[in-house]
Amino acid sequence: MGGTPSWAQDPEYYRCACGADLVYVCQVPEGMEFAVHPGQPEQPYSIRADTYWLFLGNEVYLLACPAHCDPAAVWPVNQN
Repeated sequence: MGGTPSWAQDPEYYRCACGADLVYVCQVPEGMEFAVHPGQPEQPYSIRADTYWLFLGNEVYLLACPAHCDPAAVWPVNQN
């Protein structure tokens, strides 16, 4: 959590509805793996049968309102 984003493309900046500049919270890298629970279906177009991959080919960045104006004041940014 926090730190500096490793933008896949140019940095993106957004403003909350309250007027505050959104700040970087975290980044989910492309190809994030999660183990498949036994008996669950294989993910279509996956590289391996024993893992699910999140955001294939995409980096996802979460930006949030530092004023905490609303619990849902989070903005996802997708880059590939």
